[in-house]
Amino acid sequence: MSGFERQWQGRFERFATRHQPDHLVSGWSAAGLRRRVATFEALLDRGLLGEGTRALELGCGAGTYVRLLAKRGYPVVGLDYSLPSLHRAVAADLSQAGRYVAGDASRLPFQDRSFRAVTCIGVLQALEGPETALGEIARILEPGGVAVVETLNPWGVLATLRRISALVRRQPTRLRYGSPREVERSMASRGLRPVRRLSILLPPRSLPGLERALGRPWVIGALHAVPGLRALTSQAYWIVGVKA
Repeated sequence: MSGFERQWQGRFERFATRHQPDHLVSGWSAAGLRRRVATFEALLDRGLLGEGTRALELGCGAGTYVRLLAKRGYPVVGLDYSLPSLHRAVAADLSQAGRYVAGDASRLPFQDRSFRAVTCIGVLQALEGPETALGEIARILEPGGVAVVETLNPWGVLATLRRISALVRRQPTRLRYGSPREVERSMASRGLRPVRRLSILLPPRSLPGLERALGRPWVIGALHAVPGLRALTSQAYWIVGVKA
């Protein structure tokens, strides 16, 4: 594990030790987690997973998606390398509907073709290089299985300002950003065919009132219609891939 990744593991362990709410355990804003959950539920409502699909939440943090999937009847496992985060996830899962495993994204402790679905949300940003993790996702997926992978948008306004600030201060960036095309190419080279790309739109933390407006159809339509605007306003992208 690289120094960059060890620093992130330490952060996640501190988050889980100091905080109770799911979004803080995972390092998100409340709006960030809320909009991600809404996006995932919309995918499920549109038939993302078949009945009885065995799923893995890779980097489960406080277990938000484990509980969501279990509530909908899917057998699900949550994996994380932060033991304090796993303790939070187990404590929050009052019905004990999910299973929880300690492990690393670069060496998943599962046999080949063990799952029909994998979610990997908020993970690539904390990895020095995502290629090994994407290869592991492909390995443990059954043929025809689905992966939902998140990458932070490097071209967003806030991300660009953060990188400029780090450059001026001669400091490394604390987050890894990856263009969706780059991640899609990496997925495809490992047998995960990208079939869909979704934008995660978030208001600045100083303007939480914009969250509702960002969800309105006419705003979404405008962001899709104006070239380059979505790239400037998206905080992250989700890429849905299917194993060949």
